[in-house]
Amino acid sequence: MTKRSGPLPAAKPRSSSPATSSRRATTAAKQHTTTMTQSRLVLLATLVVTACAPLPPKAADAQTALKSPTGALQRNVTNFSDTMRCMDKLYIDYAVRDVSVVLEDLSDATKKVSAGTRDMMMSAISEQSRRSRAIEVIVFGQDANNAVAFMANAQKRSAFAVVPRFNLRGSISQLDEGVIKRQTDGGFSFGSLFGAGASTSKQFNVMGLDVAMADTARLSLIPGVVSKNLTTITKEGDALDAQATFTKVGINFSTSLQRSDGTAQALRNMVELSSVELFGRLLKLPYWSCLNTDARNPEIANEIEDWFIGMERGGELTAYFQTQLRNRGYFDGPANGNVTPALLQAVSAYRSATGMGDKALVDLPFFTRFLSSPFPPPPAQPFRDVAAAPPAASPEAARIGLKIAPAPGGANEGLSFAVQTTAPAYVYCYAQTAGGKLQRIFPNRFVDDPMVEPTKPLLLPGQQGFKLLPGESGSVPVACFAAPREIYKDIPAALRWGDFQDLNAIGGFGDIQKLLESVAKESVASANAVLK
Repeated sequence: MTKRSGPLPAAKPRSSSPATSSRRATTAAKQHTTTMTQSRLVLLATLVVTACAPLPPKAADAQTALKSPTGALQRNVTNFSDTMRCMDKLYIDYAVRDVSVVLEDLSDATKKVSAGTRDMMMSAISEQSRRSRAIEVIVFGQDANNAVAFMANAQKRSAFAVVPRFNLRGSISQLDEGVIKRQTDGGFSFGSLFGAGASTSKQFNVMGLDVAMADTARLSLIPGVVSKNLTTITKEGDALDAQATFTKVGINFSTSLQRSDGTAQALRNMVELSSVELFGRLLKLPYWSCLNTDARNPEIANEIEDWFIGMERGGELTAYFQTQLRNRGYFDGPANGNVTPALLQAVSAYRSATGMGDKALVDLPFFTRFLSSPFPPPPAQPFRDVAAAPPAASPEAARIGLKIAPAPGGANEGLSFAVQTTAPAYVYCYAQTAGGKLQRIFPNRFVDDPMVEPTKPLLLPGQQGFKLLPGESGSVPVACFAAPREIYKDIPAALRWGDFQDLNAIGGFGDIQKLLESVAKESVASANAVLK
């Protein structure tokens, strides 16, 4: 018998007992609890990951951090590379030479700035004298107790017991943190479950650098030759704080982005600016022209007036004009501070060339124009108080008699000699060290005027701060050369080194005479002696 297949009969619904309903409710509650727990864990993990991930830096902030501070002339945000080159050119234009400086350790009086301030100053000064070779820097080591001890040691190390002329000292004298603070905060919360807040802040710090120049002979500060500068350092920050609470598990997280102007970079800018101001004031140079400003600036005008009054009262003004008018081709005479007819004629001619009339008067407006205006073309012949020089082909040098004679010196002063000329002449003297090297000993850092009058013999070393000490041979060879005009600006690089420095490219006194004659374009008088 065959059975026909058909659909399976549907099961009849049956009523649930109370126990069965309870079990189903419990199972659903467990599933709901598990789902909420998983959701909380996911949110918790998300918060943890977010807490570990810092906010991405803003593109503008990153670019700013990579750049050096730039902008218009400010004492804390200027790149001074062009300024250093400009100062180097000023040294050449104003015939600056033989500036010797001992550099002390520029300490941090605040104990908060970790930077090599002295090394920054060394770099700045070196940048200023690449071509001119105008400044010689001697580092004051920390192993020396004070400047006096260092000077004594310097005399022992030098071939002619010479010491630096100036002493540069100073410190980071000020660091005021949080002078101005700005902060903005905000936040929100969802009851006790979640809360978040954000803030932005800005803080301004002020840093100061003070440096000054002292005279090593008297260990006294030079009036007005100081530089004090302040810079403002900005710190900015953005922060995010949040807190989430789940049952008994709590977590806090925060992230922040801060941007700060570099303290060391700000210090370097101040050091470079201070070096420009310091040597400009020491040498009375228009350093402000290298800082993109001029005498119309009230601060510059006041400083020029201070220079004029101070130099006039100190008896330095006449010698300054004698030197600079001679350098510019208007005057030919000694820089002895005496007013002569030739000097008055030179002043009158210079005023006329700069559009100030032909009055022979040195006043504040003329001094300002003298420093601020370009050099006018020189006259055909400089003004001098003696008879006009004959043509170059004539035997002018032959009529300049030059003689060297030993002179008595003290027991501890070494050897001395006197230089006598028969006519006004520009004299350059050299000495040979115990190692066989030649060094220029006159003019030098102590006396920079090479003019010698026949009525006033030159005594070397005299009162100048060096000694001619004989070596193992017991003698010191010396030689002097006399030219009818100032020729130092035109001499070749082989001779254009600082005083008391070895002339490595020169073999003997004869080589010096040939080089000087090639510049003078005529014979140069010479005399030599061996001091014993």
